[in-house]
Amino acid sequence: MRTTSELRLDADSLKSFVEAVFVHSGAPPDEARIVSDHLVTANLMGYDSHGIIRVCQYLEDVRKGIIVPGAAMRIDSETDNSAILDCGWNFGQVGAMRAVQCAIAKAQSHHMATVVTKRCNHLGRLGTFTQAVAEKGFIAIAACNSPPGDGRFVLPWGGRDGRLSTNPMSFAIPSDDGNPILSDFSTSQVPEGKIRLYKNQKKKLPVGWIVDADGNPSTNPQDFYGPPRGAILPFGGDLGHRGYALSLLVEILAGVLAGVGSTKQQPGNGLCLIVLDISAFLSHREFNVLIGELRRYIKSSPPAPNHREVLLPGEPDFRLMAERSAHGIPVDHQTWEQICDSARSVGLDATEVSKMSQLS
Repeated sequence: MRTTSELRLDADSLKSFVEAVFVHSGAPPDEARIVSDHLVTANLMGYDSHGIIRVCQYLEDVRKGIIVPGAAMRIDSETDNSAILDCGWNFGQVGAMRAVQCAIAKAQSHHMATVVTKRCNHLGRLGTFTQAVAEKGFIAIAACNSPPGDGRFVLPWGGRDGRLSTNPMSFAIPSDDGNPILSDFSTSQVPEGKIRLYKNQKKKLPVGWIVDADGNPSTNPQDFYGPPRGAILPFGGDLGHRGYALSLLVEILAGVLAGVGSTKQQPGNGLCLIVLDISAFLSHREFNVLIGELRRYIKSSPPAPNHREVLLPGEPDFRLMAERSAHGIPVDHQTWEQICDSARSVGLDATEVSKMSQLS
């Protein structure tokens, strides 16, 4: 439902606009298209914290030389079914898609593959990359960390100072009904970008997401940003040691395996992508039959109170994608104004910015 606090923007027009913004910032058109498609698709699927709200951040990183559009990438070392990919500080999405291509090629020849990255910038929605693998008929598992610096604001269990990032995990599995079974979640209570959205929308946070700088629970987004900065809690509430343990696993897979470590100051993300070839275990036909049986069995559970049906991971995302593709992507006015200001800063014609604004 549309409110006066949001715009509704057409996805295809928005992709073209965001692509133009990154081309104006110096990105080759094919790379700008990868990043634009990634960000807008994140919005379509409801991951607004990893969607176009990141445009301003990326343009600032280009200006500072953190992101190097067009930078060459290379394989640092590899075996038949593993590789370390040096992304050269290009856009994180461009590097991650190269990792996807590399992992699929190795899995096609050797049934499984693991690719980790180094010198990789912010990846955005991690599920983009596991989804891309599953759509090619493989199973994918991914983990993503952030090095020390501004991104280390998640508390270790029992600690008072942040030592971990939001450290998301994702998996995607081909399904018999078209869309993959897809899960993408942070090992913290919430990704930072969602707190940013609440701040832009002038909304209070749910209880249990953050603490202020003194370690006290807070629902005020500004208490997280400070100064002094607060912290995000690991997911799990009273059982937050479980989220903390998973976050530590992510740190090792996405940071340590690449030989970069987890205590060195640098920007960006580390990615670990594991790809499994289903045909190494059973035929795709047999797999689809068993997945279909499992899907129907899970969904046959009578819905609990306040639930209409049992949903598999990813189902709400793909349904929302269909709804937003038809009716537009909601964007709050403050976020849109920030994006328009950033577009003007790279010389994009203000009339084009205004034209996009009129799609609301």
